[in-house]
Amino acid sequence: MAHDALKDIKNIKVLLVDDDQDDSLIVQRIFAQIPDTPFEVEWVDNFEAGKTIIEQSRHDVYLIDYLLGARTGLDLLGEIEPEKRSQPFIILTGAGNEDIEWRSIQLAAADYLVKGSFDANLLSRTLYYALQRKKVEDQRVQHLMDLNRSKDEFISIASHQLRTPATGVKQYVGMLLEGFAGTLTDQQIALLKKAYESNERQLRIVSDLLKVAQVDAGKVMLHKKPVDIGSLVRDVVRDQAEIVIDRNQTIECQLPKKNVIVSVDEASIRMVLDNVLDNASKYSEEDTHIKVVVSNSKTDVTISVVDQGIGIDPEEKTRLFEKFSRLDNSLSAKVGGSGLGLYWARKIIDLHGGKISYKGNEGPGTTFDIKLPKNAKV
Repeated sequence: MAHDALKDIKNIKVLLVDDDQDDSLIVQRIFAQIPDTPFEVEWVDNFEAGKTIIEQSRHDVYLIDYLLGARTGLDLLGEIEPEKRSQPFIILTGAGNEDIEWRSIQLAAADYLVKGSFDANLLSRTLYYALQRKKVEDQRVQHLMDLNRSKDEFISIASHQLRTPATGVKQYVGMLLEGFAGTLTDQQIALLKKAYESNERQLRIVSDLLKVAQVDAGKVMLHKKPVDIGSLVRDVVRDQAEIVIDRNQTIECQLPKKNVIVSVDEASIRMVLDNVLDNASKYSEEDTHIKVVVSNSKTDVTISVVDQGIGIDPEEKTRLFEKFSRLDNSLSAKVGGSGLGLYWARKIIDLHGGKISYKGNEGPGTTFDIKLPKNAKV
């Protein structure tokens, strides 16, 4: 039986939240019937007291009655978020109800017991299984976190090791193209230019890996200062214009008449805009138009990048901001990339307390909205 497996475990602290004193006494009497019980039961009789004690994390398992005055046990689960806690929660109710049972599971309750239908054996077994499941779940989560941390460390170390020789290759190829080793034939120049471009792509991928490793490790420190978003957007568009024109595309800005000052890390936001604009151009055909619009409200400023590109399949929308995610379309093989740019961009915008989102246009193309709060602290 379950209590046999628990006989060597002592001092398992249980919090019972039940506003009915008679019911609480019955439950405590059942606990007392468990042979060599390892459970120490504490009882509170109202919603707020239960919430306060749960937030102190002094107990190993919680029994929550469904009816708690004007509130319910499910309301309590919704406020204390069991999925973020290491202790299991079990809902008690006066009658079987599939809807309550299902909603309890959705709110991460470990189990569900009907009052009057369980004895000492079933209660101890339910608690034991709940504790064991939670322990296994926590171990699995910790294992996954360890794996992810090891992966991020590997990416960071490997990226540093890759960048040094790749930078050296870039410098030497550049010196050859500049004529430092003598005159080159047209064929040699053409081959070296291809090598240089390939090396540039490799350096961009390595740079993306490093940025993602840093943001995942929590090592990105924002250096915020008041920035005129209109001026920043105008500079980024000006820098991108040459690349856009080389692809036979056009680009324009629509900016507010007055300055819009927001506290941001200018370098990071510039890189986010570079990434979104570059994507808008890469995933659009020739003779298309890109528009960048800055709109202003009392609480935030939104930078919208509107293109006339090939768009994104709605079924793949959920993958758009995932790490290493490259969506399959007619241009993906041609433009290449690491699948890290939008993931990193979302992380940076999140750190600013903002939001980056995507929507399809009524006509061809897509719109990316970058919303930044105005009230962020400097």
